[in-house]
Amino acid sequence: MGITRLLRLNEGFGGVVLTPTATCVLSPSTDRDLMYAGGLAVVDCSWAQLETTAFKKLKYRHGRLLPYLVAANPVKYGQPFQLSCAEALAAGLYILNRPAQAIQLLDKFSWGHSFITLNQQLLDAYSQCSTSKELLEAQAQFMDKPKPDRGLATPHEEQAQGLEPSTVQDLSAKDAKLEAPLFPESTPTEPDQHQLESILSKQVDSLIDQFNRNKLIREAGKNWDRFYNRNGTRFFKDRHWTTREFTELLLLRAGPEQNHGRSEYAAPLSVLEVGCGVGNFLLPLLEDLVSSADGSCSSSDSNRDSHCLNRLTTASSVYACDISQRAVQMFNDRAFRSGLDCTAFVCDVSKDGALKEQLYQHQTSANHTVSSLDLVTLIFVLSALNPDDMVTCLKNIGSVLKPGGRLLFRDYGIHDHAQLRFGRGTRLSRERPSYARQDGTLSYFFEKSELEALFGEAGFRTVRCEYVYKHTTNVSENLSVRRVFLQAVAERPVEDQTLPA
Repeated sequence: MGITRLLRLNEGFGGVVLTPTATCVLSPSTDRDLMYAGGLAVVDCSWAQLETTAFKKLKYRHGRLLPYLVAANPVKYGQPFQLSCAEALAAGLYILNRPAQAIQLLDKFSWGHSFITLNQQLLDAYSQCSTSKELLEAQAQFMDKPKPDRGLATPHEEQAQGLEPSTVQDLSAKDAKLEAPLFPESTPTEPDQHQLESILSKQVDSLIDQFNRNKLIREAGKNWDRFYNRNGTRFFKDRHWTTREFTELLLLRAGPEQNHGRSEYAAPLSVLEVGCGVGNFLLPLLEDLVSSADGSCSSSDSNRDSHCLNRLTTASSVYACDISQRAVQMFNDRAFRSGLDCTAFVCDVSKDGALKEQLYQHQTSANHTVSSLDLVTLIFVLSALNPDDMVTCLKNIGSVLKPGGRLLFRDYGIHDHAQLRFGRGTRLSRERPSYARQDGTLSYFFEKSELEALFGEAGFRTVRCEYVYKHTTNVSENLSVRRVFLQAVAERPVEDQTLPA
C-alpha cells in the first residue's frame, strides 16, 4: 500500500509490536517514543489459528495489547477485540497520536471509515491517556456504563458481511409509536435524499472495471468455496424464525393427512433449499419440526429423534443445493451428526437447466418427478448472483416446482445499511445496485417492483411481496442502524402445466 512493509519471521524489530500474546496494553507516553524511534508493527495471524502460530520465532521486545475496540471489517464486523491487521495498526497509530496516518491507512479499504466511526469515542478517550493504567481506566469506564433496557431480542437475519448485533429490535410502524428508542442519541433514521445521493454518487463514480467484473462473475463458485474454507460453519447464525415468517413451512410438519383437504398438498410434501450454505436455514427448521412432530414422543425414549424424524420424512422429501462444494460437504456433515435425513448436492442455479438436471440425479423417491416440489426456499441467495442471471435462476426454480408450488423468498432491500456501507470501487454497474465484497462474493439490493417484475418474467405469480424494516442495535457500541429486507412468496400458477422456457 506504500505505507507499510512486510517483516520477515526472523527479522528483529525494535519498535512497538501489537500482538495477542502480549501481557500489557499500550502505554501512550512511552510507546509513542518507541514508535517514533522504531516503528509500529502488528502480528498477522488468523484468530482461528492462534494456538499454532510460531510466536517464538518473532524477534521483538515491546509487545503490546490494544484496549477494547470493535471490528468493522466484513469478516468480524461488530465483534470486540477481533480486529484485522489494518484495523489494529490504525488503532495503534490513532492512540499514539498519529490519527492522520491511521485514516490514510484505512482509506485503502472500502469499509475503513466505518472503523473510526464505530470506535470514535473510545479512540479519542484512549489517545488522551498517558499510561497503561489510565488507558485501562478509560476502557473500564466505558465498559461499566449502564446499558439501556434492551427489551426482548428477536431472531433476525444479518447481512452476509457478518454483522453480529448484541441486540436486535424489530421496530415496526406500530411499535415505533409506542416504545422509546433504545439510544436517543443514535436513533437510526432513514438517510435523507442528500445523504443517499452523496453515498450512491461516490459508489457510481468508481465502478469496478470490466475485467475484474467478469472475473468476479466467472469465479463465483471459487469465491464461495474460499469463503467457507475460511469461515467454516461459524459465520452465519442458525435461523430459527423461518416458520414464523413463512407459515407454508408448517405444512411439512402437518403431513398430507392434516392439510385440510388441500388438493395441492394431497401427496407427500417435498421441499428444496436453493443456496443452502452450511445449513443455517434448513437444518434448524428440520430440527424444530422433529422436536414438535409428535407430542407423544417421550423425552426418555432413547429412539425419540429417529422416531419423530421418521414421522416427518415419511410425509416429506427434503433437498438442498449450493454452488460451493465445500458448503455442501459441511452441510452433509452437520446433517449426519444431527441424524437428519436430507439430500444435498452441488448446483450452479445461474446455468440454464442445471437445477432440473441435478435434482433428477439426486431424487431418492419414486413418488416424485422432477417437476413436483411443493416448496422452494431462496433466502439471501438471489442477491449473490450476477443480475443478468437472476431470471435464469428463477426459471430453474419454476422448472422443478409443481403447479401451485411456492417459492419462499427473503433478501436485501434497497438502501439497506449494508448497501450504504459499500465504498469506492465496489459497485459493478451504474444502473443496478450490484456490489462486490472484499472476499469476492456479490451482493444486490432489491426494489419491490423490480422483484415482482423478475417473478413475472420467470413465470411466477406474486402472492405477497413486502419490505421488512428492522433496527439492529449493537449495545456495546451504542450503535443502531436501519436494515431493509424484501420478503415474498411467489407461486407457479396452478393452470400452468408446462415447464417455463
